Amino acid sequence: MARKRPFRPVRQRLEIAILRGLGAAARTLGFDRASGLGARVGRLAYRLLKRRREIAVENITRSLGENPGGEPARVLAERAFEQLGRSFLEFLALPAEPRDRLLDRIEWVGFEPAEEWARAKRGAILLTGHFGNWEMIGAAVGMRYAPTKYVLPPQTNPGSDAYLNEVRRKLGIEPILIGQGMRTALRSLRQGSFLGMLPDQDARKAGIHVPFFGRPASTHTGPARLALAGRAPILVAVMERVEGGRFRARAVLVTEPDPARDETEEVFRLTREITAALEGAIRERPDHWYWIHRRWKTPPGPPSAEALPRTKRRRPDQEDVNPISFA
Repeated sequence: MARKRPFRPVRQRLEIAILRGLGAAARTLGFDRASGLGARVGRLAYRLLKRRREIAVENITRSLGENPGGEPARVLAERAFEQLGRSFLEFLALPAEPRDRLLDRIEWVGFEPAEEWARAKRGAILLTGHFGNWEMIGAAVGMRYAPTKYVLPPQTNPGSDAYLNEVRRKLGIEPILIGQGMRTALRSLRQGSFLGMLPDQDARKAGIHVPFFGRPASTHTGPARLALAGRAPILVAVMERVEGGRFRARAVLVTEPDPARDETEEVFRLTREITAALEGAIRERPDHWYWIHRRWKTPPGPPSAEALPRTKRRRPDQEDVNPISFA
């Protein structure tokens, strides 16, 4: 029986009101001042959210040691909270940022393949993690290269979910909700869109376990399965903060599925490569990642049927309309 939460509707309405208030303030302040406000919000969250702070410090210590880069794990955790606050308020401020000014903030490194795919109107899988300003990379890629859509899970608060997707649509990003099946995603790939996905959170029993910072982590197979079904290339990239409101969009992996290989093996190979590429980026900029998430929550065990690819090959023009987890 589901646990009753009588105050949940009140809490959700309060969350929506706070979110809309922050969005209005961020757009009024402008990008740079909103970023500064976000840093203060992040530092405050570090002090107030004890449980999340403890999770971040524990994750950092187990992954990088007690003093990564010569500083205590708690100091790195506080900087990660600050980075999260900055990125969130910047995202809310983005609809008021002129397109040219936004693109002028970004240095592009390793995106030549994306330019080629865009010219050929070839769809691709754009992967990043909860790293740096991950919302900005999707918006900027959409403005510079090809139409970008996000494959997203629904949030627990429908009102907040609707508001965040409203912000994304203002940036030219159309959300594709998980549960709609592969049809919409595959059609978008064939039309030349880039599909943005974030496969760096715990996939529970729906994932397969691959190494992440030396420990097996349940990881979503959706990106690999979608790339195989759509014969689409994969670009893994991150949006790094430089200084003074400037950023570096950096491609860390470009790969393609091999349809001639065994499907189960290929899904595992791609998922492992994607995860290793994200780990490398995090090791270089550990203050940029979402350490507050319980990434290693699901212990290793037999993968569920949802995690395993179907053994029957489909022609590229066939579509699977069954729900599938892309998160």
